[in-house]
Amino acid sequence: MRIKVSLLSVLALVFGLTVGIIPSAQAETLTFPCGLNGETYSVIMPEGVLTDGEKCGGSLIIDKSVKIIGFGAFWRSPPTQSALTTKLDGSKLAETYVYLEPPLTSIIIPNSVTAIDDYAFSRTGLTSVIIPNSVSSIGDKAFSETPLTSITIPESVSSIGSFAFSQTRLTSIVIPNSVSTIGEYAFSETPLVSVTLPNSLKTIDEGLFSHTALTSIDMPNSVTSIGDFSFSETPLTSITISNAVISIGKYAFSQTELTSIVVPKSVKSIGDNAFAGSLLLKTISIPDNLESLGEDVFDENVLLSRIEYCGKTIEFPVAPVCPAEIKAKEDAEAKIAADLKAKQEAEAKIAADKAAAELKAKQEAEAKIAADKAAAEAKIAADKAAAEAKIAADKAAADLKAMQEAAAKASAATKKTTITCVKGKLTKKVTAVKPVCPKGYKKK
Repeated sequence: MRIKVSLLSVLALVFGLTVGIIPSAQAETLTFPCGLNGETYSVIMPEGVLTDGEKCGGSLIIDKSVKIIGFGAFWRSPPTQSALTTKLDGSKLAETYVYLEPPLTSIIIPNSVTAIDDYAFSRTGLTSVIIPNSVSSIGDKAFSETPLTSITIPESVSSIGSFAFSQTRLTSIVIPNSVSTIGEYAFSETPLVSVTLPNSLKTIDEGLFSHTALTSIDMPNSVTSIGDFSFSETPLTSITISNAVISIGKYAFSQTELTSIVVPKSVKSIGDNAFAGSLLLKTISIPDNLESLGEDVFDENVLLSRIEYCGKTIEFPVAPVCPAEIKAKEDAEAKIAADLKAKQEAEAKIAADKAAAELKAKQEAEAKIAADKAAAEAKIAADKAAAEAKIAADKAAADLKAMQEAAAKASAATKKTTITCVKGKLTKKVTAVKPVCPKGYKKK
């Protein structure tokens, strides 16, 4: 399927977008020569948007003031058609054009450019382009309908727009891993025979490689969906679908030259007419867990004689077979899966038991440490209390002794004693606290 855009609608869009550019108060428009007859292109500053280059011809070096190659910057009205290029089988593939005015044939893009906008170089005469590593995006139809045969895309580019390189003469392309999105029909209607897809790509979008000369392609494991018409009307003879793919769109592999194909177990849905018109298709393997099969998926597949399918829910135009080797393989895989599950559950139980034991041991160790700490603290408290009690008892005993000694001393100080004093044959008793013999008497 090809989306057609009328000249009137495109001009209206270009006019609308051009009118929509409102320069700031400091904005100015610079002009630069780009041809032999006074042709120029404009750069709106300070944004650095290149516009009005549709009259440029020959070779051009873009000024370093340019940051964005704007919408339809070099786009021009359709040239006159002169011939049709053909596929190897003789069918028409892409148009060859003759330009009424000298076309832009070569260009050097400076490192100041960060984006190439929609229709930027569409319908020019470019045959080869090196995109600088400053560019992060390539817009819709940026290089469409040109005689482009060679292009270098740097690692800085993250997105490629819809129809970006459609109807060119590219035969090979290497898309770097920096690119995560490629728009629909980006390489449709080209003689493309070789393509390297990035490992970052999630989706092969609608019509991406339709009407090309691809015979085979390596699909990265990052791809999860194959869009409508993505490989339709190509001489594709072999393809290995990524084990990450979940869905295959309508007409995705219609009118190809596939003779056999294996749809991986990851695929849950196959769209209408997905393999229709592939006249050489003889065998196909369908996953048992397929959830949805569209209408007329195998329409006009006149040689289709073998559909390998071991499920029970899908009906096919040809009675499916469940090959013994596939059944045996599935049984073996199921056993391996069951054994693996049992092993994982056993390992999980061992790990859980170990974790529980370690937790219990940790809790017991922590409880013992806490108990020992509490006991130590209790002993310290008891020892402290006992020491304090002993100190108090010793102090009380000392105080009592001192009191008793003081009382004894006081008692001794007031107690009267009697002494006998003599003087010759005379005797005399004296009683007092401190008895002293009278003068002339001596203590007996």
